[in-house]
Amino acid sequence: MRNWTVVSTFFCLWLSTQLSPAIQDYVAYGLILTFGVLHGANDLTLIASLRNENQGFKKSLLQYLAVVLLVSFVFVLSRIGTLVVFIIISGYHFGEQHFGANLRSSFFWKPLFFLSYGLTILFMIFYIKINEVVPIVNEITGFSIGGAFYGYGLLGSATIFLPLLIYFMVQQQMQVNYIRELFMFLVLGIVFYIASLIWAFAIYFIFWHSLPSLRDQMQFLYGKVDKTTFIRYVKSSWWYWSAALLGLIVLYFTLREKVDYFITVLLYLLAAITFPHVLVMSKVETLKNSREG
Repeated sequence: MRNWTVVSTFFCLWLSTQLSPAIQDYVAYGLILTFGVLHGANDLTLIASLRNENQGFKKSLLQYLAVVLLVSFVFVLSRIGTLVVFIIISGYHFGEQHFGANLRSSFFWKPLFFLSYGLTILFMIFYIKINEVVPIVNEITGFSIGGAFYGYGLLGSATIFLPLLIYFMVQQQMQVNYIRELFMFLVLGIVFYIASLIWAFAIYFIFWHSLPSLRDQMQFLYGKVDKTTFIRYVKSSWWYWSAALLGLIVLYFTLREKVDYFITVLLYLLAAITFPHVLVMSKVETLKNSREG
């Protein structure tokens, strides 16, 4: 866990007490549409880099496009299916980003550890903001999902995550400060409670995931992280980033009178962007570990 992530979290905790919920939401949307979208906007450059590592550009690109088509297929079949898969994939991606570089073990349950961490974070937000989450999920899926489900989700994911964390600690297979990791769960819980729903999500998504991911991607692509490599990163991804933002803007003004449909399409777009990004970043993590191993 990088020190600036911890500092940013405490700053956001303070900021949450100073801003109205409406202002918090505006700040959150701004961060998600800039750094949040940007961190997933350079996948094709990463694929090209993987090609140079003998991973096969065409194969990786076909897999990337296949995932987008699969998301479209699942969306047509089931909105709730799309939401469930989106949450699972996002949870795994959060865990892989957070712990992947520090976990050296080839332990069979490592993917479950990543997934349980991410789901614990997500269900903590869902449960703490349950009064806001329930009507949104019901609106998206068309199903009435009671509040108890989110409590069981948090309990179940935490019940898997904590024993695995203790196992890695006892076996000394992960290089993290375990006390600080657990303490930050408490801090995040307080942040999620005080912040608005979208601001609570943005705090984790931006400061704990997107910015660390940007840093890791620049290190992987350019060998260092500084102002010059950040500019190079933006130049290579601006077109994908701009296209995503333009698509969201067009959808907003086209469908703003049809809130239910717009939220559903927005979920699809986020899923379509996230799923192939997770695939690419998993390949990057695998390659990084093989280099360091």
